Amino acid sequence: MSETGQTKSRWLRTRQSNVVGGRIHRHVVKLTDEQELAVQAAARVQGVTVARLLADSALKAPRASVSREDLTELFAVTKLIAAVGRNLNQLAKVANATCEVPQETAAAVDAVRRVFDRIERLPRDLVGH
Repeated sequence: MSETGQTKSRWLRTRQSNVVGGRIHRHVVKLTDEQELAVQAAARVQGVTVARLLADSALKAPRASVSREDLTELFAVTKLIAAVGRNLNQLAKVANATCEVPQETAAAVDAVRRVFDRIERLPRDLVGH
C-alpha cells in the first residue's frame, strides 16, 4: 500500500456530518470514575467521541411503545389477579377448615378463567394484533 493510502486511512472522518442550523442542544452528564473509564474505552473502540457514543446509544436504544392506556390496563389486570388470589385463598381456608367446598368456589374459578383469558389477550392487544 502506498504512503498516501496509509495516510488517507488515518484521515477517515470520525465526526458527525454537519447539519443545517447546527446542533444547538447541549446536555451535561455526570459519571463516576469507573463509568467514565468504561465510556472512554467504548468510545475509543468505536472510534468516536464520548459525546457521540452517548448520543448514538440513546438514539439507537429501543423505545417503549406502551401507551398510558396500556399501562392502565396492565395495572388493572394486576389488581384483578390480586383480588382473585385473595378470594381463592379465603375459599381454600374455608374448605380446609370445614372439609366442604363453599358454593362461591364455582364463581371464583370462573373469575380465574376470565382473568386468564384477559391476560392471554393482553399481549396481542398491546401490539395491535
